[in-house]
Amino acid sequence: MIKSKHALLLTAPLLALGTLASLTGCSKKYDLVIYNWEDYIYEGTDETGKIVDDGTVKAFEKYYKEKTGKAIRVGYECFSTNEEMYTELSLGSISPDLICPSDYMIQKMANDGMLEPFSYDAKTKKYGESLENWDKYGSPYIKGRFENETLNDGSSFLTYAVPYFWGTMGFTYDPEYFDEADVNSWECLWNTGDKFKQQFSLKDSYRDTYVAAIFHVFNDDIAALDPTAANYNSELSKIFNRCDDATIEKVEKALKEAMGSTVYGLEVDEGKDDIVRGVYHANLAWSGDSVYSMDSAEEGSEKILNYSLPTEGSNVWFDGWCMPKGANKELAEEFVNYICMPEVAANCMDAVGYTSPIVGDAMWDLVNEWYAADKDEEETYTVDLSFYFGDSIDGKAEIKIPTSEKGRQFDAQYPTEEMLNRCCVMKDFGSQTEKVEAMWIRVNA
Repeated sequence: MIKSKHALLLTAPLLALGTLASLTGCSKKYDLVIYNWEDYIYEGTDETGKIVDDGTVKAFEKYYKEKTGKAIRVGYECFSTNEEMYTELSLGSISPDLICPSDYMIQKMANDGMLEPFSYDAKTKKYGESLENWDKYGSPYIKGRFENETLNDGSSFLTYAVPYFWGTMGFTYDPEYFDEADVNSWECLWNTGDKFKQQFSLKDSYRDTYVAAIFHVFNDDIAALDPTAANYNSELSKIFNRCDDATIEKVEKALKEAMGSTVYGLEVDEGKDDIVRGVYHANLAWSGDSVYSMDSAEEGSEKILNYSLPTEGSNVWFDGWCMPKGANKELAEEFVNYICMPEVAANCMDAVGYTSPIVGDAMWDLVNEWYAADKDEEETYTVDLSFYFGDSIDGKAEIKIPTSEKGRQFDAQYPTEEMLNRCCVMKDFGSQTEKVEAMWIRVNA
């Protein structure tokens, strides 16, 4: 069942918007400069890369002209990693008005005084007129989840970042090789059976691969927690974000064991294609990349791949729009408000494959178009997404999914509330960052 399209590596539209060199020191050419992840916005292209419509940036320029009567130019450039973006910004190589870092980097930059706050009222938990679309269409679950994540000064993440996409991390796997039970726990990476030898790829990223080791090293501590307790997630988060010297040493030992046994190799982006080609049979993947792999397999070879979110828990992450110090705050907030319109967010979610925090009728229609079972489908299971969509749509947010699709694209994009309670947000490692990085270098070696 192929109901969605997800963007391939399409560079032509971005090149038309300018290069880093053209933006460096020349931001006056543009009224608004956006620095975003690669392949992370609707670019107005179809599956082949052919331009069929205005991309989000061009559409915003037209929207702003119609709204205000003023013509503006928007510069758009991309980065590959949080660290690359942080370095460019720190060196002054680029002076953007909007960036889109991940949660732990948002924490670091906010704590370092590098970000402008949005007009967020912590008492009402609203932004007000400048970001009225987020106030109206932001998922109640996402609002509640990330407004409770705090910075060093006690302020909410939402003071400095408006969520753009979110997801989880688990395994994309070949169900013809692995049963779901084989890969529903992080312990699969330390399984010494012949079936598991060199069958996994991990991320060449100390932040993400660290997660797998944490769940392995502290498996007993995590199992001792009461998942029905009100403070379960906060207690799990304390374990999840441990980075003291003793923990780093344990993580290093565990990762070296896995590298010498179950791990085929490390990758940054190619894993989502290698798993389709059968280079190995399980890939540590972000949920959106897993959706990409599942779609690609179906389209290219009718091969079936699945997604497993380990039962012990995992990482729930979000990338958010932030304003660096000195940003054109008025235009930056105008763009964020625009991209929070359900129809605009739906286009971006369709193009990217990750889950948008925006709800409303346009998003609900898209989810049903992609995933809802046909009326004559005999075997289905029902999922209630009311916790996520709230009262943004008429009626109850229930959807019937074909049983044959269980553990696939829909479940990757919309985990249950219970499963999400087992997932934690990454914190900045702070003063321990260099020690973790040094550990990772030793593991790679």
